Amino acid sequence: MLITMVVTVIGLTGLLSLHVVTAKGNATTSRSGEGVAVAEATLEEIRSLSLAALFAEFGVATLPIDANMNTVAGRAGTTFTRRVQVTEMTAASTNLVKIRVEVGWTDAGAAPGSEGGMYDHVVSFELIRTVSEAL
Repeated sequence: MLITMVVTVIGLTGLLSLHVVTAKGNATTSRSGEGVAVAEATLEEIRSLSLAALFAEFGVATLPIDANMNTVAGRAGTTFTRRVQVTEMTAASTNLVKIRVEVGWTDAGAAPGSEGGMYDHVVSFELIRTVSEAL
């Protein structure tokens, strides 16, 4: 009877650790999906602005734009930082601009850059548009 209980406890301990690992993996995947959604929404927000409105939004008069936007609070206390870069693509055409949106967050409630950035994540999207239409 004692041997059966020991084997059962060892088996249940293995199942519990499997459950914990699966739950952590699901949470990480959820934060990644949420980060992608924040990046997409930010890119669409920037695309909807004309170049003049974009200058007014970030308080600049000319390109390039490299600005941090306000943070976005996600589920489960995750904070997403947002950065926007808009640059002219003069090598290809004077009428083209590249919009880059970066969204970053950290896992496990860690401070950004802690343990060599092991918990830091960044997702970015880039888009090329013409200057003459709304970005």
